[in-house]
Amino acid sequence: MFGFICLCCLPHDGLAQPQVDLAGIEISIDQDGFADWVRKTNKEEENPFYDDNYTVALRIGIFGEYANSYYLGLPWVREKIDGFLIDNLLYNGDFRQKQESHNFVFTANGFSPTHISDEVAEYDDAVANGYSLFNDRPFSTFTGFRSTRRLEGTKRFVHSAKLFEMGVNTSFAFGLGGLGMAKGIDNLFGGRRVDGNLWKRDEDKPYPTGQVLKNVFPLFQYSLSSEIAVWTPIRKIVLQVRPEINLGYYTDIAFGIDFGKVMSVEGVIDNLSYTDVNNPSLAKVNDDDFGFSLVGGITGRAVLYNYHLNGLYGKSKGNYYTFADTRKLIYDAYVGVKIQILQTVDITYSVNTRFSEFKSPLKVNPIWGTISLKYLMGPAGVGCHN
Repeated sequence: MFGFICLCCLPHDGLAQPQVDLAGIEISIDQDGFADWVRKTNKEEENPFYDDNYTVALRIGIFGEYANSYYLGLPWVREKIDGFLIDNLLYNGDFRQKQESHNFVFTANGFSPTHISDEVAEYDDAVANGYSLFNDRPFSTFTGFRSTRRLEGTKRFVHSAKLFEMGVNTSFAFGLGGLGMAKGIDNLFGGRRVDGNLWKRDEDKPYPTGQVLKNVFPLFQYSLSSEIAVWTPIRKIVLQVRPEINLGYYTDIAFGIDFGKVMSVEGVIDNLSYTDVNNPSLAKVNDDDFGFSLVGGITGRAVLYNYHLNGLYGKSKGNYYTFADTRKLIYDAYVGVKIQILQTVDITYSVNTRFSEFKSPLKVNPIWGTISLKYLMGPAGVGCHN
């Protein structure tokens, strides 16, 4: 019986499923307004510092063999790092690969303090209640490109007779900090939110304005993460662990736990949380004309460096936090739903939250939403839950 189950988890030809040239395209957006319905209508009366403005992000990408072209530059860099750091360890460690896929994206994300304009009454009311931009996070952005490789398969761990479903993601991102594109994205998708005049640096004001980096600066990040399904109590229900490490403009070690219902082709849970650079993007085609997934997760992060808060450790002019003033251990969590229609259209929506990342009397735990739309052009997968 065990052997039969293992065979069912393999592609029909018994080999790793080939990747098509263009497997799909994606657009994904983060915006605080997408989670407004979660917040209470009387939030300002309960907490004058409640964070309506925290993050905005845009990701536009492609899936497939084209996304791994050396002409794009970053796939070549990522492959060299992968070969040096993990490939030998992975393939010599009894990892049985079933599928390899690639993703290449343009991404722009940004973070902002609670108030992004000092030209509205809400700002004056907050200041009257003790609010100060000196106690809030700085403005910051990252704009660039990312190359991602995803391996899916099974692995037998030490002293275990069981094959565990496993996904391994590596990515390399390169771009610019301080470019400011996130402000335009925020204005485009921010709905009724005010135009943030505080995004522009004005050193004549008695409080910090503008981004944590005064000038445009090149940034990079390498990310490695894995999903391991440790428990499948019933069909299509998965509990998984998700270790992760990021090196670069955001440097941390993380460990997450996800639980929920997956589609029939998924052996592990697709992380449906926010579109930040460290979160991989997947294009998985269901076996049936309709599929859905409902999952949630929580992640703990031991943070060593965060450019969005720290700038360049004192070389930034404006509002930034030193290593001593940033929290070393933070948590973020999400709940998300994915709907796939006719093996072609994939829609995801999630609500995300994160504990405060810096030491401040504000104690803000932001909430934001993520909406993603994918057009899938690859073949249907072969899953373990059919």
